[in-house]
Amino acid sequence: MKSIKKSKHTLKELAEAHIFPHGLSPEEKAKEDKELWALRKEMLENRSVEDQIMGGVLQLKFLLEDYIISTVYEEEHHFGYYLAFYIRVIQKKQKEFAEEISIDETRLSRIINKKESPNEELFVRLELHSKNIIPALYWYKLSEKVKAHNIRTNDTLRETERKFVLKTI
Repeated sequence: MKSIKKSKHTLKELAEAHIFPHGLSPEEKAKEDKELWALRKEMLENRSVEDQIMGGVLQLKFLLEDYIISTVYEEEHHFGYYLAFYIRVIQKKQKEFAEEISIDETRLSRIINKKESPNEELFVRLELHSKNIIPALYWYKLSEKVKAHNIRTNDTLRETERKFVLKTI
């Protein structure tokens, strides 16, 4: 069994020991910060379209990871919401995107608007379309989050199914 050792130093002392002070006066630091932000702004403005798209796709991947892991279900964050987000990020129209993944435009619209459920083939196509950045498993888990919420909260289903359970453990 591991024992937890108490630190003899405060958190501030530990931080000061591992983070080098900048040694600038407040005026110099403000000037350097301003220059850094100007450089960062210039770099963001000069990014290529491909870099912008990749950045957006990675952002979506991390959003999906966080949402899938969380136990909170949000009605507005359904599969179609994230699919529409993906289409916006890659800067495509729904029609153009539907053609790229060989799906009927009407079906794509129905999936986005929660009128139809996505299937495994769509999950794989989305993975391939994103160059494997967003795994098919993420899309699958996202679509299953709705079912998990329904199972967790559907009390009427529990009551109707209770009569079929003749004996409990």
